[in-house]
Amino acid sequence: MKIFFLSNQNSCRSQMAEAILKSYDKELEIYSAGIDPANHVSPIAIEVMAEIGINLEPHVPLHYSKFDHMVFDYLITVGDGTVEELKIPSVKYNRKMHLGFHNPYKKSKNKDEIQQKCREIRDEIKTEMDYFYHRILKKQKEKSG
Repeated sequence: MKIFFLSNQNSCRSQMAEAILKSYDKELEIYSAGIDPANHVSPIAIEVMAEIGINLEPHVPLHYSKFDHMVFDYLITVGDGTVEELKIPSVKYNRKMHLGFHNPYKKSKNKDEIQQKCREIRDEIKTEMDYFYHRILKKQKEKSG
């Protein structure tokens, strides 16, 4: 099972989603990348993920073209707005989903506010990944294996 999280910068939300889903099942092939990747993972995202025991420090934002040769079972876009607003590049996939998580950096005035928004988004992502893993992926694995 191959899952690909795609976002604009691959510095916060897609990194969190990838790491949370990987923490449930090491057998899944899970990747994340950006359309226009940042040059580093958000230090605040690293902090709030460490609070739940997940280390994002070794992660690096990647460009989606690094995965051109792969076909994914799921392409999951994450970010503000709707999937129609994202300029989805040519990624090969069987199923597509969009999860609209707000950008914690947008309209935030200081680090404490960004940190609090990152925590809220981390928790939203965890809730979505819990559902996706337990209600969708595990059932598919049981049917096929």
